[in-house]
Amino acid sequence: MADIYFIASKVAWFFLEPLHLFAGLVCLLVLAVWFKSTWTRGLSVLVIASMLVIGALPVWNSMLYSLERQHVSDPAPKKVAGIIILGGALSSGFITEAHGQVALNSAAERMTTAVQLMRTYPDVPVIFSGFSGSFVRASLSESDLALRFFEEVTGTTERIILENQSRNTRENALYSKELMGFAGQGQWLLVTSAFHMPRALEIFRDQDLPVVPYPTDFRSRIPSDEFRWDLDDGAGQLSLLMHEWIGLMVYRTMQAPH
Repeated sequence: MADIYFIASKVAWFFLEPLHLFAGLVCLLVLAVWFKSTWTRGLSVLVIASMLVIGALPVWNSMLYSLERQHVSDPAPKKVAGIIILGGALSSGFITEAHGQVALNSAAERMTTAVQLMRTYPDVPVIFSGFSGSFVRASLSESDLALRFFEEVTGTTERIILENQSRNTRENALYSKELMGFAGQGQWLLVTSAFHMPRALEIFRDQDLPVVPYPTDFRSRIPSDEFRWDLDDGAGQLSLLMHEWIGLMVYRTMQAPH
C-alpha cells in the first residue's frame, strides 16, 4: 500500500506542478492553432491569464511568507534529547557518482543549520531521516550522502544516526520514531524547511513524538504592495504552496490516526 501511495503521489504531482500545467495549456493552444480550432481564442485567453496569475509574485510571496512564519517564534530549548534533520537538501547521488563530491540543492540550509546546531548541542544524537524521494535512484541514498557530508564538514560521524528507509514525510516520522527510543527523555529539535515545517510538525506530533520546530531554508520576502511580475519565481512559490496544501490535505484524509 505504501508503494502504491508513493507512486501515485509522484505521478499526480507531475501533472499538478504549475509550470507543467502551464506547458500543457501552451501545447493545447499550439494544437488548436495548427488545426484551426474554434477553441483557439479561448485557449489564448486562458494561457495569458495563467501566465499573469502564476507570475503574480506578490500574491504567492505573501501566502508563502505567512506559511513560513507559523513557527519561527518558537524558542529552541536550552537542553534537547537530540536533533532530527529531514532529507531533501542533497542533490542526486548520480552527481556524486559522476564527480566525487556531495552536491547540495536549494534546500541546503537544512544541512548547514544542522551543522550549526551540532555545535550548539555538542553531546546529543543527530538523526538524519531520508532515503530517496525519486523513482530512479543512484547507488548512494540520501542518507549515504548525508553521512559523507557530515564527515567532510565536521570531521566525525559518531553522533550521526541514519534513518535510511523513508521516502516522504510520514515515513520520516514513522521510521525516526523507531530510532528515538534509545535516547534520554526530552524534546527533539526538528529541522526542515520553513514552508514544510507546519506539515512535518503535524505529522510528527500525530506519532506522539516530542519535537520542537526549528525551521530553516526560508524562501519568501517581507510582503509589500510593490508589484513584481516574475513567472519563474511565481511558479516556484506557487509550487511550494500547492505541494504543502495538497500534501497536508491528503495526509489528513488518508493517513492521520483515527
